[in-house]
Order: sequence, then structure tokens, then C-alpha cells
Amino acid sequence: MTDLDRILLVISHTLEEAERLKDLIEFLDSTNVMTAQPDDWSNSVGDKRLDGVFVGPDLSSDDVDILLDDVGKLDANIPIVMLSNRDAA
Repeated sequence: MTDLDRILLVISHTLEEAERLKDLIEFLDSTNVMTAQPDDWSNSVGDKRLDGVFVGPDLSSDDVDILLDDVGKLDANIPIVMLSNRDAA
């Protein structure tokens, strides 16, 4: 498996926020970063190896539960970063 087959994935309902985080991660020298909506992330990954997931703050708790369950079924050792809205109380 080449480095091109390994990806980081940013999952968010808001494409603009996902793209902004993707750009930041790429700036930190991780070039294989993709974005996806929570209901279509597995199609985005395809046959690539998922090295990590960034979960946007706009996902509902139900979205997060389903996502964590599905990622865990794929590989329970995939790192997951949960982002929060800094304006939230």
C-alpha cells in the first residue's frame, strides 16, 4: 500500500468548514485529506486505508453514534478527532 492509498477524512455536514479544516491539515504536510458528508463517507474512502477521522461539530449525536459504530466496524484502532463548536456553552 502506497502513501497515496492512505487518507485522513474530514466529515461534516458543512462543506465549507470541512474544506477549511482539510486545508489546515494539508498545510501541516498531510497531503491525502478528503472531505465527506456523514451519510456518504465510506464511499469516499473506497479501497483506501483510513488513517484518521476528523468529525465536524455540526453532526448530531445520532450522526456521531452511527459514524463511530461504522468506523469501529472498519477498524477499531482508527484515531477519531471530535471537533467542538467553541461558541457552545
